[in-house]
Amino acid sequence: MTIICDSREQKWDHVQRYLERSGIRWLRSKLPVGDYGRMDNLSVVVDRKASLTEVEGNLIQQHERFRNEAIRAKENGIRLIVLVEAHGIHSLEDVERWVNPRRIRWEKIDQAHANGRMLKIKISPKPPVDGIQLAQIMRTMAEKYGLEWQFCSHQDAGEKILELLGVDADAAVGGNDQTGDSHA
Repeated sequence: MTIICDSREQKWDHVQRYLERSGIRWLRSKLPVGDYGRMDNLSVVVDRKASLTEVEGNLIQQHERFRNEAIRAKENGIRLIVLVEAHGIHSLEDVERWVNPRRIRWEKIDQAHANGRMLKIKISPKPPVDGIQLAQIMRTMAEKYGLEWQFCSHQDAGEKILELLGVDADAAVGGNDQTGDSHA
């Protein structure tokens, strides 16, 4: 069993260590969608997000790019699972209770502006989304484009990725060699 890790995936050391500890072969290569897939079956891919703040950025600032990726997956019969690393978040209902750190900062600066302070710091006219708004956008993306949202902690990401790809890490055999970016 070999897992393909998208060559554009960043800060994935914790996933890489889990794959290697589990005896799962992996290689780095560009995937058409997502960050992780099985070499023998790319009908399911996992797109890992390091935080809800990253999800917010993808859905708000990079909406067109993210939507196009979801459309590309749907048009090609690929099940796209977005795995969000977020401590204490297990569902979209939990996302609704998420406190966006960018919104807190915006509110503090907006209040300072109202009091004539911090006027050199520019902020947008509208505040960043809150958890309720983000959860609604996530639901809409799932409904329109068929992507799925899953959640786990940072330390459980490697195990969760394998589970979502249908890989039994306990049954894995074969080690990894140290040849370039390929560990197959």
